[in-house]
Amino acid sequence: MRNYYIEINEYLYKLIKNTIFYDRNGILLNGVVLSITDILVLKALGDDKEKKMYEIIDDLGLDRNTFATIINKLLQQQFIIKTKSKRDKRVQILSLTEKGQEAFCEISDKEKKILFSLLNDFSFNEEKAILKFLVKLDMLHKEKSKEQEEMQ
Repeated sequence: MRNYYIEINEYLYKLIKNTIFYDRNGILLNGVVLSITDILVLKALGDDKEKKMYEIIDDLGLDRNTFATIINKLLQQQFIIKTKSKRDKRVQILSLTEKGQEAFCEISDKEKKILFSLLNDFSFNEEKAILKFLVKLDMLHKEKSKEQEEMQ
């Protein structure tokens, strides 16, 4: 067995458990409670300024009902606006409002501060090892996703 298997497994379990907790209970941002999925949608829009709805659904791997609920919440809270594409009226375009852009910037700043404070305790080689681990986790996820698609 690997040297730190038990400890790594325990901390991965805690990470997943905490992620689920924050997604269910939300994260307070400027007086509004947002789920992790809400934040991911804002980040998807913040990077590109605007996106087609189906692109975000595909990028985040969400089902349409879940996505519709999230979009309605973000529309109601005035973080985003929804318009029809000028080229194809069937296509809906989402973009951030000024409030949404401010939230996106605050989210990005908080993420950066947290990550920098965490990485301050690691050497360059340790950072490389963390990155290698995360890349391998991502590759594993992609392999599993591909296997599931092939089975369907």
